[in-house]
Amino acid sequence: MQFDFVWTLLISLGLTVMLEIAFALIFKVRRTYDLILVIVVNIITNPAVVLLNYLLLRHTDVPQLLIVLILEAAAVLVEGIYYKRYAEKVRRPFLFSLGANAFSYTIGFILSKIVF
Repeated sequence: MQFDFVWTLLISLGLTVMLEIAFALIFKVRRTYDLILVIVVNIITNPAVVLLNYLLLRHTDVPQLLIVLILEAAAVLVEGIYYKRYAEKVRRPFLFSLGANAFSYTIGFILSKIVF
């Protein structure tokens, strides 16, 4: 079980980073610094979101949709703050964060339904 969860964390992080880099490139984020920032903010937020989602689903009666909405909103906020403070050429950092997270979550959700 422990190995499976670590594997889940790694797959989630890898997929999220790939999708959010793709999103950034689609929206013309080209500076290497900003693309590295996309990776760093996801290393900061993704494992925490996945772990908290797992723990809250397992140990509370809070509906999954509410957990996901709260955790994703927190990730958007934290990532938006990082983009606003540190990005060189990311216009509208909070909107960028919302779009990147919506894109990666939606694609990840679809893939999880196909694979599992």
